[in-house]
Amino acid sequence: MNPYLVAAGIRFNDHVFSEPRRLVEWTSPKCAGLCALLARDPNWAPKPFQPLCFLEFGNNSDQLRLPRMPNADGLFVSALPMPFSTSAQRSQLRDELIWAYNPVWQAGGASIQNELAGKLTELERKHEEQTTQFRLLLASINRLFEPRTDIPPRRTIGFSPEPPGGGKNEAYTSLKLADTRA
Repeated sequence: MNPYLVAAGIRFNDHVFSEPRRLVEWTSPKCAGLCALLARDPNWAPKPFQPLCFLEFGNNSDQLRLPRMPNADGLFVSALPMPFSTSAQRSQLRDELIWAYNPVWQAGGASIQNELAGKLTELERKHEEQTTQFRLLLASINRLFEPRTDIPPRRTIGFSPEPPGGGKNEAYTSLKLADTRA
């Protein structure tokens, strides 16, 4: 492989970070970006550095303060400058790298995300169930306000005039008239 065609540094996914430097010598760049805290590990290839954690630094994030330990000779830092990026883009890339490499110091993040995803799914299921129950309740309340068509009309209270053309009382009135003439 031609060494002039390969960028100097260490590659994580498709992103080339700077060449790893010792933690005690490193200063963060002036622009925003990501950094990887590394430890020497001969099992990793092509460069023997295992990522311990991925951190964000820059515009909206707090000033990056990596621990300054007296015995930090085994720790290294590599940076990926992202000068015109938003904090959302940096966070997304950091989360992708954490998901892909599962660094030792951030290994619990995946289980927490799975737990939160499970809780969110459970809340969505309960919300859908409660929404269905609420819609059924509203439908039953609306039925109470609809006019009822199955009830027969009631007889009116009070005097009702005799229907025109006679009626069932016609025989009674003709008998009464006959009695008065006699």
